[in-house]
Amino acid sequence: MRQPEKPLIVYDGQCNFCINAIQRIRSQAKAGQFNYIPNQDSDLYIAYPQLIEFQSHAGMRFIDQQGKAFCGADAIYQIYRRLRWSQYIAWIYVVPGIHRICKIFYLIIAKNRYRLSRAVCDSDVCDSD
Repeated sequence: MRQPEKPLIVYDGQCNFCINAIQRIRSQAKAGQFNYIPNQDSDLYIAYPQLIEFQSHAGMRFIDQQGKAFCGADAIYQIYRRLRWSQYIAWIYVVPGIHRICKIFYLIIAKNRYRLSRAVCDSDVCDSD
């Protein structure tokens, strides 16, 4: 299991919704707080084999500095609990009922992320399952 120098955020680099989310995170994060890499990077799963278990899942991934990987709503929680303004409210995610609702909400957004971006897409990558 490889440990990144800084927490690593892995996102869908073909999704405008996801790219915009990364831009919002960058604007709220301290300079150099995270590294960012699109999941289309050909060496991603070689460099970070702990992501293989999430290879078929839709969603943002996060690897902390200890090398632990998170996916989907869990990744979003890990990111936002490290940001200045949201660290004070991120604890809500771990409340059992809220945690479940956040996971369901995240799955709905992830499944519809190409539609939400309102981008024209010429390939089948934008088709939702």
